Amino acid sequence: MSGEALVKVCTLLFLALFSWPFLGVLDLPSTFLGVPLFLAGVFLVWAVLVYALITASRRGQE
Repeated sequence: MSGEALVKVCTLLFLALFSWPFLGVLDLPSTFLGVPLFLAGVFLVWAVLVYALITASRRGQE
């Protein structure tokens, strides 16, 4: 997959994963390592998308 296509996929994933239905799944009264599950899930999804975009930008430079 080319870098440009990966950026498009990451953009669509961002829009899908940060929409209300997905965020509603994470909205539970529980914690993960002392952090509310909602915040931990949002941070994890954000970190994965940032990593994917970094990978896409490195592929685009080659």
